[in-house]
Amino acid sequence: MLYLLRFAVNDLRNIIRDRFFLFAFFAYPILLIVFSRILVHIIEPKIGGIFQLASEFSLVLMFFVVIIPFIFSFITAFLILDERDEHLLTVLRVMPISRTSFLAFRMFFMLFFSFIVLLIFPPLSGLVNMTEFSYLSYIPVALLFALFTPVASLFVTSFATNKVQAFAIFKIGGSVFLIPIFAFLLNLGNLKWIFSPVPTYWSLLTLDNVLKNGSVDVIYLAIGFVYHLILIAVLFHIFNKKY
Repeated sequence: MLYLLRFAVNDLRNIIRDRFFLFAFFAYPILLIVFSRILVHIIEPKIGGIFQLASEFSLVLMFFVVIIPFIFSFITAFLILDERDEHLLTVLRVMPISRTSFLAFRMFFMLFFSFIVLLIFPPLSGLVNMTEFSYLSYIPVALLFALFTPVASLFVTSFATNKVQAFAIFKIGGSVFLIPIFAFLLNLGNLKWIFSPVPTYWSLLTLDNVLKNGSVDVIYLAIGFVYHLILIAVLFHIFNKKY
């Protein structure tokens, strides 16, 4: 436990020392809230017919709750890449804590902060009417979205050999993981299931049910959790085999 506490303190120090990490960790979530408040609720009513965002607040919310875990996965991935370049992962093989435990802690550490931001975002963003929004139903959905943090970070660190490749994968992955939003933007009928291989689809599907019906679809939620955990296990195995 003492080792885990030291690793947590060390992670925070690394984030604070790097201006980009510091911005992404603390400022970016705040900017998302400010953006949703100012752009959607002040600017949009004044430009009425140009951008019809008012009727699509649910889609705006979906976009942001995908971006939030993606931000924390970015930080996680680049921290791991730094440690890999410094051969810290090799040193962990002879330390009292196993490398698997260390990486699992790193994933949980960032997942936790991602979950906290996801919890506070809806009421602070103003994108939902909290008197009608089923917040208790949203909590397990927020946890499902937070699980995307280790999925994305492990995906990048498993296949990127350097930071340039990591940036490229994040750019491509960012587009791919946001694509399922079109399943809810367009009336695709059964064609929406073509997005099901993308993990964020199941998170968005459960969120859509909460927004429309005020309840969680347990089946979709369970599929989402199982799918994310399988991806984490597979990517964890690939990463450990490769490094």
